[in-house]
Amino acid sequence: MTPDERLAAIRAIHDSPLRIVLSVTGGGMLAVSDLLTVPGGSRTILEATVPYSVKSLYELMGSELEPHVSDEAALAMADGCLARAQRLVSTPKPGTEPWPLAGVSCTAALVTDPPRRGEDRAHIAAVGDSGTRIARKITYETEDRIAQDREASDALIGLLAEFATP
Repeated sequence: MTPDERLAAIRAIHDSPLRIVLSVTGGGMLAVSDLLTVPGGSRTILEATVPYSVKSLYELMGSELEPHVSDEAALAMADGCLARAQRLVSTPKPGTEPWPLAGVSCTAALVTDPPRRGEDRAHIAAVGDSGTRIARKITYETEDRIAQDREASDALIGLLAEFATP
């Protein structure tokens, strides 16, 4: 995703009625920054979290699901985020439509020191209050951690744009 494409996607997200809770762990960190540095972030993001400890991640997922970096874990995180969004949004005023809500997540195993066994990868997911559930896996050809995070973040923004502009 080019910087111009990223900016256009984020503007479309912020211009939509979608409200989200976003959680990223291990990667996807740049997505949080990207979403909040484009004006309108407060219309979109109800909350953003980084559950880096295992206990924090398990609380978000509602279980001790392993492996932590998988489609199943990303979906469990997104489910936890959607539940949180539903608790955070107040009841709409009479005569107004409720905002569409989504839980969005990224769980990643990016290049690290010392090197891990297994592939570097990220799993992103989004779960909407409409019942839509999407999970995707990202694998990398680069061993540059910043480039890996950029790729995961762009994929997360792209997925979020799909939800915001069906």
